[in-house]
Amino acid sequence: MADVSASGAPFAKARSPLLTLDEVPHKRHVPPPVFSTCNPLVPEPGTPAFASRQDQFAVDTAAELKRAEEARRQQKKASLNDRRQHHRAAEYKSEHEEDRKFKHERERVLNLQATDAGRSNRSGDHFDIVTLAYQPSQGGRQLKSLDETVKYQAALRTMDIFAKKHSVQHDIITGHPLVANYIIPSKPDPL
Repeated sequence: MADVSASGAPFAKARSPLLTLDEVPHKRHVPPPVFSTCNPLVPEPGTPAFASRQDQFAVDTAAELKRAEEARRQQKKASLNDRRQHHRAAEYKSEHEEDRKFKHERERVLNLQATDAGRSNRSGDHFDIVTLAYQPSQGGRQLKSLDETVKYQAALRTMDIFAKKHSVQHDIITGHPLVANYIIPSKPDPL
């Protein structure tokens, strides 16, 4: 019995060689929680865990949820209305553009019907696609000159490509002279 009174409390355990949490050297300092002096379970005002008495209890949770749902519904409705208005504006613009094109086409047809150009069975081109001949007019002469210029430029490109492809004037395997497979047209007269 003497041993028990010397060591302290009768049921006290012997001290563990492990350190307590307060004795462990931490790499970073963790401040202890701040409790109210009145009640140790209530955090002090100003701390992140503190909630005022009014905020601790939601009096009408259903009404708050209903308001949040109504706000979400109103936001969705406003978004849908914006999309509908944008779609209507685009549709109106498209219809207006179609109407303008229709009126323009109708005016063009009426003008062609009023003049001789609309009554004759001729195209606006200065080239007859049945006889493959140019019209005997200023437009026909210009079209013929333009076509001849295009053909002449194509022949010049052909000559240039042939010259770049063949660095010598003879076939290197047979030794025969190279013959160009193109005909050089004469340069057209400027109009």
